[in-house]
Amino acid sequence: MRKILAIIVSLITLFAIKEGFHILNSTDKDIVNQRSILIVIALSIIIPLILLSVWLWSSRKNRSQN
Repeated sequence: MRKILAIIVSLITLFAIKEGFHILNSTDKDIVNQRSILIVIALSIIIPLILLSVWLWSSRKNRSQN
């Protein structure tokens, strides 16, 4: 179940990163006017998703080895 959730979160993270690059590289008038706010919003979404994705993909240590 953890691997399935990791795959789903990774796909969402990749999509969010793609949209973040779109915000940075866009020349649309609306996006250019609000670029600073959109960058903050994008980073506040992307950073937790990256952390969650890394945490889900990291291997769990076996507690019985203690």
